Amino acid sequence: MKINVVNGFSDQPNGGNPAGVVYLENGASIGEDVMQQIATKLHFSETAFITRLGEKRFSIRYFTPAAEVPLCGHATIASFSYLQQKGVIGDGIYQLVTIEAELTVEVTEGIVWMEMDSPAMEQELDADMVTRICHAYEIHPSDLAEGLEVRIVKSGLRDIHVCVKNRDVLLGAKQHEEEVSAISKELDVVGVHMSCLSESPQPENSLPLEKSPTTTGHRITAYCSNYAPYYDIPEECATGTSNGGLTFYLFKKGLILPEQTNCFLQGEHMKRPSKVYTKVRLEGDTPVIWVGGQGVICEEDVVA
Repeated sequence: MKINVVNGFSDQPNGGNPAGVVYLENGASIGEDVMQQIATKLHFSETAFITRLGEKRFSIRYFTPAAEVPLCGHATIASFSYLQQKGVIGDGIYQLVTIEAELTVEVTEGIVWMEMDSPAMEQELDADMVTRICHAYEIHPSDLAEGLEVRIVKSGLRDIHVCVKNRDVLLGAKQHEEEVSAISKELDVVGVHMSCLSESPQPENSLPLEKSPTTTGHRITAYCSNYAPYYDIPEECATGTSNGGLTFYLFKKGLILPEQTNCFLQGEHMKRPSKVYTKVRLEGDTPVIWVGGQGVICEEDVVA
């Protein structure tokens, strides 16, 4: 049994969310108590334990340092990226069996794609609440992007989406955690997903835009920062659900197209840049959001 460290949502070791990845080869099995012990010692937010069920079917169980959880996005990206890079799987469509569901995963051109829960545009926030949110990040309402109202969007989880004018505003935001936690509790959301479109006008002194954001050549759609202090996560370097929500929001605004591959760069505040890919697929008239990413193997055969 080899224990590995794989960063999900990045192709660089200094980016993305690290996860423990354990591939139980040749029918090997271990007990839940051992899985929990390994996850506790590794102390990543999640450790994934993979078992092959068939040619196109894999089971994954996910453990935090404290308990088993039903699903983890970045650990899923990390797991299938590991399998692909070690030659266990190639491009194709696979079935992921978790303790609660069976999900479709697609691997293509080095990107692992996951289908997300049905998204929903929820309430637009009133002017007083918008002002509170701006003050909680030391920005001004005039820093918000025109035509992109502050509102709650759900894609598995509910987030407040705050679109700002440019990258300097985004990276200059300073969070007051207690106020953001209070707002999150009041509105029953996970936190705040702040973003700016890469096509937004950039000031002359703005930080440079990446011209080649990934090895696959997809340009950046938007820059993002994600905050969830109410859940003891001051800032997160990669969030699939939040960027799934942002994708749905921009799709409803006519700013992205079906089947377009989008790339959201997140985690710059944390010095851990992560690339979250998304796309909208239409099933009849129903938009279905897919979130994807690359993974990079950082350590192999770790002693835990």
